[in-house]
Amino acid sequence: MTRIITNLAAIALLACTALAQAPSDSIRQFTPALKTKPQFNVYGSPVKVQVSASSPSSLLVSAGSGSTTKDPAVAARTNVAIAYLNTQHGIPTENIKITDAYIDDATGIAHIYLCQVVGGVRVANGLANVNVDRSGHVISSSQSFAPLADLPSSAKARRSNSPSSAVGSLVARADAEVSLKSALKSLTDYVRTSVTDADLAKVVVAASSSLASGEPGFVLSGLPSQVASKGSSTAQQALIQTSDGALVPVWHMVLQQDTHWWSAHVNSETGAIEAINDWVSHAEAYRVYPKNVNSPSDGARSLVVDPANKDASPKGWVTEGSTYGNNVWAQNNPSGGDTWKTNYRPMGNSGTFDFALDLSKQPKTYIDAATTQLFYTVNVMHDVTFAYGFTEAAGNFQDVNYSGQGAGGDYVVAFAQDGSGTDNANFATPPDGQNGVMRMYVWTETSPNRDGDLEQDIVAHEFTHGVSNRLTGGPSNTDCLYDGEAGGMGEGWSDTVANLLRIVPGMTRSTDMVMGKYSYGQNIRSYAYSTSLTTNPQTYKLLNSPAYKEVHSIGEVWATILYEVIWNLIDACGGGVGDIFAKDLSKGNCLAMQIILDAMKLQPCNPDFIQARDAIVQAENNLSGGKYKCDIWRAFSKRGMGPGASAAGGSKHVEDYAVPDGC
Repeated sequence: MTRIITNLAAIALLACTALAQAPSDSIRQFTPALKTKPQFNVYGSPVKVQVSASSPSSLLVSAGSGSTTKDPAVAARTNVAIAYLNTQHGIPTENIKITDAYIDDATGIAHIYLCQVVGGVRVANGLANVNVDRSGHVISSSQSFAPLADLPSSAKARRSNSPSSAVGSLVARADAEVSLKSALKSLTDYVRTSVTDADLAKVVVAASSSLASGEPGFVLSGLPSQVASKGSSTAQQALIQTSDGALVPVWHMVLQQDTHWWSAHVNSETGAIEAINDWVSHAEAYRVYPKNVNSPSDGARSLVVDPANKDASPKGWVTEGSTYGNNVWAQNNPSGGDTWKTNYRPMGNSGTFDFALDLSKQPKTYIDAATTQLFYTVNVMHDVTFAYGFTEAAGNFQDVNYSGQGAGGDYVVAFAQDGSGTDNANFATPPDGQNGVMRMYVWTETSPNRDGDLEQDIVAHEFTHGVSNRLTGGPSNTDCLYDGEAGGMGEGWSDTVANLLRIVPGMTRSTDMVMGKYSYGQNIRSYAYSTSLTTNPQTYKLLNSPAYKEVHSIGEVWATILYEVIWNLIDACGGGVGDIFAKDLSKGNCLAMQIILDAMKLQPCNPDFIQARDAIVQAENNLSGGKYKCDIWRAFSKRGMGPGASAAGGSKHVEDYAVPDGC
């Protein structure tokens, strides 16, 4: 099942995040830095806007995008979002298209995600999100629409009622087949899997109306398997804002390979790569930053009976007796390829998956136990994040969406002992309606080798990339967290959720945590996560350091700050730790999980630390009415992110250790 998505954001956004930095990291992923940084507007007094009785939202929201056309409450609030952009930002209705809209069951807040269209063609990085409360008032928003009045005349000339006219200059000068093959050559050269002229001669270009986005485009078939694992690529017309303020025509190309899933915007006039993102998030090799979580180092195995959460997984986890079901298909993958349905997976005995595990032997000898563990842990992650708001409407990973909301057909494909790498793990996050892909590797730093499938924090880290990528910017747009501070926070959220799952009764704010210690043999992060500035001295200003420009280093700073938030909330709620899986919001660790996931839905695409902080503060206010506002501010202030903290031009990070008045 496919959710309707506009031209660019649909196919292109499959963010893939790795636990450890893989060699592919040397292929630079980027998006144009806009001349004007999008602002995240948080309103102390919600904004009321006048909605026209003839609002056109029903014309702008496709029937394929969840329940937006069927639910009057959602439709009413999409009308508010359109009216808000019209009146507050001067954006004409004809330049707006809704990509996703849903109401969060827990908060009652409607999250509306929109994109800019010019002449019927989507602007890849012209995005907006508007958050509307139960009263129909706007509580926060962000938008990065291209200011059409300031565009060069060449770009203005593309504005018409015909989608093809927006790239008409291309079509007028060259046959689409020639242009597409040229763009494909540029892309494959960039990702270092070049096609030869002989290869290109065999490529067949065909128009298609059944792409993953639900919109027309092209399929390029006949590609060699080393270039495209399934032998084909897709392309759609789009526009993109460049750093100098121009609006240029591009082909939005999606190229899936064995261990990458590229979403690229290739200039259809020059062949230049204007933006590129790998939907696969490669897990880092944790040689220097290990972290302990549930693993063979922490205790013995036991037979867990009927673990599925009935709200999240009402029909259980298993389909027909093997390690596949509605939420995940888990299987062995020694070749490292991307096929899964015919791969080996263990069979249960009358629904019981009970296999031997001898850790004194090499991992391949216990593949049944490893695959079972991976299947179990991914299902646990599905159920617990569902409880905290990563639901079907919000874009979670399920084959069948029982509520009828969101796009189904996108269970997680989880590869145990994947042969495409070692000492790592990764997760690819395409838009809602397309399968997330997790690859877990064998780790080689110990003898015998160890299997990351057995370490919960690694699996939890990877799965959380899927959560943060689909909640930030809306389920149809997974291109919001792949570089810079946004990409770094993606890594930080993944560590934070893994930490939250490991915080249990008896722990205190003096408890320190590390990542990946079982698999790698030592902490894979620079410091243990700690509330002690001696144990972990990382603060906001470290983002100024050249050593903190890579996403995993940036993520450490963000996760360190959130570790302070977690323990401040635990102490503010009485000091006791609750069962994270029971979602007792009277306990601070459960409250922290809820606030963090709620904030992802509120924040803009490509957020920075300040914007994400403000979204967390607003999420607490939405949930608790500001009861814990000062506890959260004190946590941020302790690490230099008080109300006066700033990032001038996105580069000079200035700390502030104060707290707001009243705290």
